[in-house]
Amino acid sequence: MRILWSFLAGIGIAVLAGLFLLALMPVWRDDARLDDFHERVLAIPLPPETRSTGDSEAELSKNSGGSGDYCHFEIRLPLSTGLSEGEIGAYYRKAAITGVANEADVRLDWGEDTEDGRAVVVEFSDVYSSDWDFRCT
Repeated sequence: MRILWSFLAGIGIAVLAGLFLLALMPVWRDDARLDDFHERVLAIPLPPETRSTGDSEAELSKNSGGSGDYCHFEIRLPLSTGLSEGEIGAYYRKAAITGVANEADVRLDWGEDTEDGRAVVVEFSDVYSSDWDFRCT
């Protein structure tokens, strides 16, 4: 009887481990996609008259608009620049950075003027259909 209970406990642990892996494999896959996207953004050289003002941030979340299960991938790059809105926007749009599946959308969030230039956060984003990532359902 003791052998039977040990065998059943082993089966139960194997099933739980399998379910754990099944649930986390899409998470690991989407984290790798986010990391690759982040590396592509950081590989772009800074525009002239521009410097980084902090660490970039990478975030994966549920897409708040539309229907279905979609992950929203976003990279935020805090900068200080002497360039105009049009110049820095054109620079990053011309770079045509590949997001997770499509060309990344670029958005500029302008801050206040500083002695080093004007603060801006360049946001790169992409939306991708998620099949099993529980963070996006």
